[in-house]
Amino acid sequence: MRLLYLLIVTALLLSACTGQAGPSVDADGHGEGTCFTRYASGFRVLDQGTYTLIEVTDPWQQSKDVIFSYVLAPGPEALPDSLKNISFIKTPVKRVIALSTTHVAMIDQLGSAESIVGLSGSGFIYSSKIRARIESGSVKDVGYGQGLDFETIVRLKPDVLFLYGVEGNVMTTLEKLRDLGIPAVFCGEYLETHPLGKAEWIRFFSLFYKKEEQSARFFQKIDSAYCALSALASGVLPKPHVLNGLPWKDTWFMAGGKSFAAQLMEDAGGDYLWKDNPSTQAVPLDLESVYMRALNADIWINPGAAGSLSDILLLDKRLGDLKVVQSGHVFNNDARSSVDGGNDYWESGTVRPDLVLADLIEVFHPELLTDHRFVYYRQLK
Repeated sequence: MRLLYLLIVTALLLSACTGQAGPSVDADGHGEGTCFTRYASGFRVLDQGTYTLIEVTDPWQQSKDVIFSYVLAPGPEALPDSLKNISFIKTPVKRVIALSTTHVAMIDQLGSAESIVGLSGSGFIYSSKIRARIESGSVKDVGYGQGLDFETIVRLKPDVLFLYGVEGNVMTTLEKLRDLGIPAVFCGEYLETHPLGKAEWIRFFSLFYKKEEQSARFFQKIDSAYCALSALASGVLPKPHVLNGLPWKDTWFMAGGKSFAAQLMEDAGGDYLWKDNPSTQAVPLDLESVYMRALNADIWINPGAAGSLSDILLLDKRLGDLKVVQSGHVFNNDARSSVDGGNDYWESGTVRPDLVLADLIEVFHPELLTDHRFVYYRQLK
């Protein structure tokens, strides 16, 4: 097929994908020095053979010069005395608690879903495999944020709990877990600004399961496919003007111009209307200022909870005057959703940015991928 041919050819042009490349990765999935990532900036790894040292850096918003260190080994006897005071995780882990759907997806992709004994927000899980384990009682919901059920966490006896935080007050949770003797590891994949940077955290999770080679092979395929698709769309003109998001109570939290969402739009051959914004995070804007720029939008993506064009009009009737709404070129990333509101875009979509990118190319330039069918996106009616 034409797409397969193009992917093979353009995969040779990986220089078109400009991640924050660290040292190169060898065939065994190991890198040089303290970093074996190509795109991810939130963790570093030092493989010493008998043990592995991991550093997680700045794992919540606005954190600066914050570093958490973890040492992984089959047993503490393998550690030198200089590392005795660093958080130790015995590997491979067999019982884990994951507090993010992203973590669940990465563990599932590694073929280790059976290790998950607890998670946060069970109603928001899309994976039928994980939902079946929840329904059978094999996986327990341990609560969310400040409402974590510490009694259940202790009862589950996890080898590790994968923790994330939006603000620095998550340290209170970490201290509580430490007091209870629960090994907790910070994850900051949601802060990565490149889609491949987020996906590369699967290699972080693989270290806990001793599946480094498997994750390295998987990520290399995703990297190659993504870069090939990006190269395919890079020179196509004209680029459609793209609007993103949806207002909430007269405030529009617009993806920053340096965010992962902006990177996806650029790589798919779109001209994001807020590409000039320097933020890596969502920026609160008033509806009126967004409306004036949105008059130029050709395509609208990711309109939040809107399930139809009529839902958009209910928010503010002025939005019906936008040409993008009148043309019906509005696409949401909720094509794979559970009855309870789980959205697979935020689950498996994180580890398959190549499929997300293919969807967006289909939206922006449908003439390029004649054999593609939407995975995460759908056009609103």
